[in-house]
Amino acid sequence: MHSAPRYWPVPICFLGIVILALCLGTLAQFFGPSPIPWVQDHSQSPLAKARAAGIDVLSLEQAREVVSGSGVLVLDARSASDFDTSHLPGAISFPNATRAESYYELAALLQPDQPLLIYCSGKTCDDALQLGLFLKEQGSKKILLFSDGFQAWKEAGLPIE
Repeated sequence: MHSAPRYWPVPICFLGIVILALCLGTLAQFFGPSPIPWVQDHSQSPLAKARAAGIDVLSLEQAREVVSGSGVLVLDARSASDFDTSHLPGAISFPNATRAESYYELAALLQPDQPLLIYCSGKTCDDALQLGLFLKEQGSKKILLFSDGFQAWKEAGLPIE
């Protein structure tokens, strides 16, 4: 007589598969051509770069207060066509893509002690940071980066022009 084949219980099979996957993943990590970093290096993130360069990073609420106040020049680092569609109140178009040309056009407004609030499209855009670093190299001392950008401003229902 033949007896019915005996199977392993489901939890034991599941545990075996998990252990096998962990072992294979660890081996691939150590012996693979390009291992995945165990810890993310956040020192290269745009916000970390801004802070390291002495550029203050503003929240949406802080940016709203700055824009509604006076004495700060608001610069839009997005393309001229994006600026023409809509922008923050009182902003001046200063596209990062043409920053050298734009700098010479706006040089009279850009005094070293003039506070500058710079923004671009949103968190995934680093044009504002790049423009801020450029302006810092040109001698600007007080640069404020609104990293949430135009998208967050618009989604919050704040005024636009």
